[in-house]
Amino acid sequence: MKYRKWIVFALVAIGAIVSQFFVQQRYTSLLQVGSEYQWPVSISRRASWIPSDYLHVTFLGAQGPWMGERAPVEQQEAYVVVVPKPSGLLTVKEVTPHRPDSGEYILARITRYENGIAEFQIPFDRVKVDLSKVNPQFYKGYKGTLLATLKVKDGHGVVTGVYSKGVSIEIAKPGSIEEQERDSRIPLEELGNGDGKITPPVEE
Repeated sequence: MKYRKWIVFALVAIGAIVSQFFVQQRYTSLLQVGSEYQWPVSISRRASWIPSDYLHVTFLGAQGPWMGERAPVEQQEAYVVVVPKPSGLLTVKEVTPHRPDSGEYILARITRYENGIAEFQIPFDRVKVDLSKVNPQFYKGYKGTLLATLKVKDGHGVVTGVYSKGVSIEIAKPGSIEEQERDSRIPLEELGNGDGKITPPVEE
């Protein structure tokens, strides 16, 4: 009986280590072979248990028409079918309970459904940064729209960076409140409508 607790503890510890190993393997694989896109986001700093070199990412406009035969329920797993604009910015085409046979898609969970529109949460919602270099204004009430770069493959993904006007938030400046509010008034569907690809600069 006294050894049972230690056995359970050991199994839990091994499970945590193995799980972390597979998460790291997937992260590395996505960085190498995932297709790169962009998505409008906001960022915030969450609970203290999250490592200090991560920021939470909220994907803006995370909703789309539901294409299932039945209405979805909260936390139901679903596939978000996405289409990139010429700029590389992703747009949501539809949300479906069925895995698409072709095209790009993201595995997500339903958070709300009303009038044929499904809102969803994308699970890879953190970005690794050097917080000592990030201006806190970016994650404390920032009103402007930021762009995240992400790599996606087979429904899974990873956020690789967050940019303000093409500059990494680790070296960017937030700008004035007036500039942020003006930026926030641009409709999400109009972002990235130019012919040129919104490619963040390569940092030296």
